[in-house]
Formats: sequence, C-alpha cells, structure tokens
Amino acid sequence: MKPEKITEGNLLADLIVASYNKMGCDALNIGAYDLSLGVDYLRKKEKSAKFPFLSANILDKHDKNIFLPSLIKTVDGVKVGIFGLCDDAIKLDKIPGGNKIKVVDPMDKAEEISAQLKKEGADYIVLLTTLNILNCRRIAQRGMPIDLIIGSSKKNRISLPILVQDTYIAHVERGGKSVGQLDVSFLGSAGVEALSSALRYKGKTVGDNIFLLNHFFPLKIAISDHPEIAPLVKTVEAKLSRLQQVKATRSMTMGGGSAAVLKPGNSYVFAEACAQCHPKKYQRWLQTPHAAAYKALIEQEKNFDEECIGCHTLGYEQPGGFTDIRQVGNYANVQCESCHGPGRLHIAAKGAEKMVKDLAKGEMCLVCHIEERSPEFDLETYFVKTCGAALPEK
Repeated sequence: MKPEKITEGNLLADLIVASYNKMGCDALNIGAYDLSLGVDYLRKKEKSAKFPFLSANILDKHDKNIFLPSLIKTVDGVKVGIFGLCDDAIKLDKIPGGNKIKVVDPMDKAEEISAQLKKEGADYIVLLTTLNILNCRRIAQRGMPIDLIIGSSKKNRISLPILVQDTYIAHVERGGKSVGQLDVSFLGSAGVEALSSALRYKGKTVGDNIFLLNHFFPLKIAISDHPEIAPLVKTVEAKLSRLQQVKATRSMTMGGGSAAVLKPGNSYVFAEACAQCHPKKYQRWLQTPHAAAYKALIEQEKNFDEECIGCHTLGYEQPGGFTDIRQVGNYANVQCESCHGPGRLHIAAKGAEKMVKDLAKGEMCLVCHIEERSPEFDLETYFVKTCGAALPEK
C-alpha cells in the first residue's frame, strides 16, 4: 500500500474511533474495510476505543478469536446480546498480514453464537454483519434465536426493513445518507392491541412480545453539525487536502496523450465559445451551480481530491482534456462540453457537425449525480432547471 494511503487510512480511522467514542457507540462489527490496514493495526486502534470491536468468525491460525465475538448489554432491565459476523468472501491476500488470519463460515458461527447468547440469558439478540441481503435472509430462514440483523453490505439495495420468519432484517443505507433508529418495544399481556392504531400499522410484531418500529432520518445539509464532532471532521479534511496537494505536486503531469482518440481536429473550446451562438443558454448556465462547481471544491478544500475533481471540471482524464489537477485553468466547472463533448468541429461547421455525446434521457447527468453523491437529485426536475427544456428522448 502506498505511504499516502496509509496516512489517509490512519487519519480516517482516528476520526471514526473518536467520533464513535463521543456518540456512545456500544459495539463495532469488523468488515473488510476496517481491515484495510491490517489486523495488527486494528488491534492497536481498538485500545483507543471506548467500545469493543466484534467478530465471531475472524480467527487466527489456531482457531482463536482475534476480536471479542459477542457481548451482553443490559438496557432498561433487558439483556441484549450482540455479536458480529464478517462476509467470508473477504480477500485476505489484499489485507496486510492477511496470511495470519482466516474467516470461517458465518452461517455456522451464527448458529453457535446465537445459541450461546440465549443460554447466557439474552432476552434479545442482535447480529451486526457485512453479509449481503441474500445471506442475511438465509440466516433468518434457519430459525436461529436472532431477533434483529443489521447489515452493512455495500451491495445492499433495500432501505426498508423486512421480516423473515421471526427475524427482522434492516440494512444501513449506503453512503451514510441517513441515520437509522429502530424502536424495540416489549409487549405486555395485552399484546399489540395495547398500542395505538397509528403506531401499530407503522411497525411489525416479531414473535409474541416484541414490536419493532423503524425510522430513517436523512442527513440533510440543513441539519446542524455536532459541536464536538464537526471540528474533528474539519481538521481531518484539511489534513487530507494537504496530503492530496502534495501527491498532486509530486506525481501529476499535464495530459494530452489521449487526445489522439478524438476525431481529428476536434477539441474542447469552453463555454465562452458556445455563448457566441447560444447566448441565452449560456446566460442560463451562468446562473446554475454548474458554473461555480470548481469554486465549491476550493471552498471545501477538495480541489486536490481525485474522487471529486472529475465531476466539478471539464474533461478530467478524458480525450483532449487534462490530468494535472494543479493546472485546471479553463477546464474549471461543469461546462457545456461536459455533457455534449468537445465542440471545435461543431463550431467550425457552424452547427452542421453534431456534438459528440448523446444526451438521450439525460444519461450524461447520471454519470455524476449518483445516489451516494446527490441523494436528493431528481433527473427531470434538475434537467429542466439547468437546461431550460424537457428531457430529450432517445
């Protein structure tokens, strides 16, 4: 792993642990992402955490648990058993020191640990896991004494919790777009009838005495930052920005080698050139966030972030574009040619030469406006607002 990646990983790991400490986290299940700097590193990092790292199926070569497999926490008189499982499809050869560990069958461990927790007196058992939804369902279908499975697979495609037999399965939303809150009520002798009808039909009854009500709270910009965690995040972002700037200074060089892929004679001409024939559209563009997209990166100190630069500039790592993120120049912002493609031939032919890219049904918009980056993006609304016209048909 490159030195700068190790430094970045260190900064992010420290931030996550410090933030979880302030949040009062009860437990963290270990997955592939957590192991990216190695098991030994993670064991050292656990010492600074005020919560345990859990994994029932990550073992050493002698079949001993590396992390705590499970715990029982008493909440308002209820004994809650919690255990963690990692997906056994994890690529150990990609993990530093991965030859020292093994990940055993999560299905077998689920049966073993859930039975053990029940024997130890757990009233309610929670599984934290990186298994995908299919394997979460398989665990639930085996009839184990697991009341709740909380999944965090990056392949998750569900947002609403589901009930499989007597096990409730909820997935963390991808990209950290929402905070989930699951209310668990233990019903008395009157059962679910004791609840109001408005509440009753919003949740699910599990078994004879458990009622579950799930909420998702979208993390919108309008929500105030935590007064203690926000400064930690800003400090780490500033350090990451400096690292990315150093990386750019050392390794980035001006592009142009891929220009031969373009149709001969074609290249980018930038928005001002488009304005000569399309003045109204150009004036509309000036009023959109696209026209200040690069400025937004600078303000957030992310203008050296390779994951951000491509969607806030024109032609980054594209034929005829640029690769040196220190020298953005005329390529700054999301311009006409970001969607339509290079326009020199189009201008030379006075419009007779068609633009390179097809905008049918706004597919170009969806290259950058994916759910993780633009959770509130609505294609038709934004297309009309930006381009002043309805979505083009194919």
